[in-house]
Amino acid sequence: MNKLIWLAIILTLGLAISITGIAYYLNYKEYYNNINNYYNLQSFTRYPINESMELANEIPNYVHIYKNNNSIVIDNNNINLVVLAMMGNDAANMTNSTVPSYSHGDVFVIYGLINPTLIVPSGSTIHVLFINLDDDMYHNFIITTTPPPYPYNVMPYVGMNGGMGPSMRLYMTWLPPANYNNNYAYGYEYTFIINSPGNYWYLCTYPGHAENGMYGEVISLQ
Repeated sequence: MNKLIWLAIILTLGLAISITGIAYYLNYKEYYNNINNYYNLQSFTRYPINESMELANEIPNYVHIYKNNNSIVIDNNNINLVVLAMMGNDAANMTNSTVPSYSHGDVFVIYGLINPTLIVPSGSTIHVLFINLDDDMYHNFIITTTPPPYPYNVMPYVGMNGGMGPSMRLYMTWLPPANYNNNYAYGYEYTFIINSPGNYWYLCTYPGHAENGMYGEVISLQ
């Protein structure tokens, strides 16, 4: 009798594992189909490097910067956000700000702060201009509901655990490094809406970057 019970338990566990594995595979396959789509559809623009830095310093009047706790409070529902990617030491030199202790490599710079916490109203429409000023590394800028810590291969991890939908992934291509000899960097623009209050995160999905601290938090308030 005991053998029959154990056999039933083993068969039940095996069936549950099989169903979970099939579901994971189907979601994983759908995710990578979307990844292929955005690499095929995405285009980007060249921006003069000096112009990129000027754009990042043009702070809208609805943006309130709090350097003491590395946060930006935005009191508008229609937001323009200029985001730069670069090495942490370059960012510290450019902004005279401190790199967060959790970051050990590349970072984002948003209106003079490094990987700041963004506090925005729920329902905000956010227009992102993202420019890669790093001279030797690819970067992107995506929004997710998946919190840190992140693994080395973060892209499928985020897609399986809380990306903001297939349409969002159309805007996540990695931008090539900047060309300082010819004074241009690559960038792209996109718009998204954070419909619900809660905690979100922005990050770079290039392998190892989010793992090493290339991310920040977005808090959406009612």
